[in-house]
Amino acid sequence: MATASREPTTRPRRDPVVRPDQTTPTAPSFPLRAGFFVVVGLYLTLRGYHSFDGDQAYRLPLLIHQLDPATFATDSFVRAFDQFNPHRGYLALLNLASRPFGIASALLGLFAITLALTIRGIDRLTRSVWPEQGGQVGLAAVILVLLAKAGNIGTNHLFESTLLDRLIGFALGWLAIAWAVDSSPRGWAKGAVALGLATLVHPSVGLQLALTLATAWVAWSLASLKTGVSPPAMIRAVLALAVALVPGVWLMLGQSGQLLKGLPVEEFRLLAVQIQGPQHMLPSTWRTPQWLAWACYPILAILALGSASRPWPVARVRLAWLIGVNLASLALAELAVEVVGDLRVTIFQPFRMATLARGLALVAVAGRVVTLWGRRDLTSRGRAVLIGVGLGGDWMLVVATVVDLTLAMADHAGWSARAVRRLGLTVLGLGLVFLARRDTESGHLGLIAGLVGLALFQVLNGRRAIAWPARRVALVVGLSWAVPAASLVVGMVMRDPGARGWSSALVERCRFAEVPVDDLERLAVWARENTPTSSRFIGPPGPKTFRLWSRRALAFNRAGSPYHAEGLADWSSRFRDHVGFTGESAEFARAYLADRHGLEAGYGRMTDRELARLARSQGADHVLTAAHRPVPDLDSPLIRLRVEGRYAVSRVKPDR
Repeated sequence: MATASREPTTRPRRDPVVRPDQTTPTAPSFPLRAGFFVVVGLYLTLRGYHSFDGDQAYRLPLLIHQLDPATFATDSFVRAFDQFNPHRGYLALLNLASRPFGIASALLGLFAITLALTIRGIDRLTRSVWPEQGGQVGLAAVILVLLAKAGNIGTNHLFESTLLDRLIGFALGWLAIAWAVDSSPRGWAKGAVALGLATLVHPSVGLQLALTLATAWVAWSLASLKTGVSPPAMIRAVLALAVALVPGVWLMLGQSGQLLKGLPVEEFRLLAVQIQGPQHMLPSTWRTPQWLAWACYPILAILALGSASRPWPVARVRLAWLIGVNLASLALAELAVEVVGDLRVTIFQPFRMATLARGLALVAVAGRVVTLWGRRDLTSRGRAVLIGVGLGGDWMLVVATVVDLTLAMADHAGWSARAVRRLGLTVLGLGLVFLARRDTESGHLGLIAGLVGLALFQVLNGRRAIAWPARRVALVVGLSWAVPAASLVVGMVMRDPGARGWSSALVERCRFAEVPVDDLERLAVWARENTPTSSRFIGPPGPKTFRLWSRRALAFNRAGSPYHAEGLADWSSRFRDHVGFTGESAEFARAYLADRHGLEAGYGRMTDRELARLARSQGADHVLTAAHRPVPDLDSPLIRLRVEGRYAVSRVKPDR
């Protein structure tokens, strides 16, 4: 008997019906706000945080003396700032924050605020210039600014991983510029207040930013139809800036009489310009790669603005005029410093505004980078990656700019995509060969790594769009902050100055706590705990952290130099004594510029008796030397007290 065939029990699968008012669900994208947190975490991981070394090594003693006048009471460097101190506003801010929270916490909190203000200013400025790009263009600009190390003529980075008064000034300046460029309601008033505060914290940076913005307001009023700035609005904004600058300028005017008093003008020029800070003041001392890399910024900005769609929004027009004003002011500064040789302009350090030029250019470049990335093809995204990675080194940026400029010209000429790709590979290959042979920083490896990373991303992202649910976003943010968080925890519990290994490496990477990490700092901590408060030391001219970590007076340090003529004269005299140089200032300047390290090595060549004689002449009773020197014998005027790694401390016997 035949059995009846059964119908399948499963129903046929139906496609979901999508109503006209519904959209097909897509994978969630990475949240923009979380992107900023990831960028900051990666920045701290890669660049670290340095609160007790670098420039802080000679600024924090000024703060410590304010908190406790008995500390550094006889230190010649610290007391020189009683007469002329351009850091008064900065130190007052640190003093206010340090008394309730301690120095380390105050530095960290103010650094976080400075970084947040910088990000806020750059983000707002960039989004107003490129409104069609959305919020991602602001994130791109922040990434470019934090990456930028190339082309730092004047040796001032756009942002550094430590709290500096000039960074606070620039953070307030970015906000002021953003409010002015984006036509924010009462932005002219808010910007004036921000620059007034910047002038209190760093008089030179605040005043230079205010002068640049005031000139930009005048220039904008000349093209009022395109910039939207009428002559009455310009007058109002310039007057507001002038009023806001009064407190900061008045604070410095009371000290200005001390600046050149005590030295002939030419000798002051030798000490302040040629010895103390030629890398900040003299364009002729900057290396060719620095100049070429800096020139890449306006070139890339011109490419970005030239390829932007028209008509331009008002903010983009204002940015272009501001860049022009900034570059014109730098040309005038070059003329005043190198041709005219004006001393007052030179020590004003106008080339700090070359840093502003780099930042404004990157705001323009961010729009182009986002556009290239949005094309999604490997060639366009490779150009965007080359620009970002190239910002990490001088020659790297030159090669990246040449590649992008060449391909932009080929695109404009109407070449086919295949021809453009071949041309790009050829130029890039030549650039990599050049970097492998000429670049001391091995920039070819960085560019290759960036392109390999892009290729992997393209492969992974091409198979399936990466979804970003909340849990995955939280994981990425946590991983980006893993190193800074671990450094914070280890720094809070690690109090052994002799600790080594991974814990010491973490603390050294992000110095959130006051924990010594090298031989000199550990020896200085020992001196703080085992020598009288009134002790005074002499030491090698170069190392600059001993004064800060020991809390003891140091007779001389090259990096710790005052600014006014009388203080510079004393500093110069001590410098020559510490290296055994007997010539005049002009001869000393020539010897210093010819072979600084050889000159400073004179301290290490002194005998024990010469060191003891130097210590007594400087009013010192302790000597810091290299540890490899022979141990003082019974006839030596020195008694060795402590050795820590490469350094040793000795006490000077009483002079009989």
